[in-house]
Amino acid sequence: MFRYTIIVFVLLSACSRNAKTADIDPRIINEMSHDDRTTPSRFDIDFFVRCKDGKVAMLNEPALWGIYRENEKNMSYEKFLDLTLNQKKSVEDSSILNASDCVLLDQQITHYYQSHNLKDFLLEYFTNENNSWRLRDGYSKSQIISISYYCFINNKFLQYDDYIGIYTLIEPYELFPKK
Repeated sequence: MFRYTIIVFVLLSACSRNAKTADIDPRIINEMSHDDRTTPSRFDIDFFVRCKDGKVAMLNEPALWGIYRENEKNMSYEKFLDLTLNQKKSVEDSSILNASDCVLLDQQITHYYQSHNLKDFLLEYFTNENNSWRLRDGYSKSQIISISYYCFINNKFLQYDDYIGIYTLIEPYELFPKK
């Protein structure tokens, strides 16, 4: 009987944790890989890539293009974006990204993310107002980066509205106009 109790406990606790992440919406990768480099990127969101030593870096789309141009000669830009944005390949040092740009994630936020499901994670750090998630106030820059990273790997993007001074979560479908 004790053995069955332990098995049930392990199964229940495993179901409540963030074990799997969502791949970045392929429309984003496709549009970025075929984008015109002479115009500004239409993606005003931050992207995250893995660095060495378990660190991450927050980059914009032009920085990703620059890193690709410096390093990756054996794969397409689309493949590079797919691997790096989905955290399957780490990014090497370059003139655009060096070791000082890579940061460790906040341990407390990491622990909370790993021990709770995504919905509980969002409820801990965001308020849900009118079907929109707004980041609660009072976080340091490193905490915001960590929260943003865990949202990013679940295909949710933190966007800053500098007009009213708040961060909100946006979904991939919000980045593409309805046809």
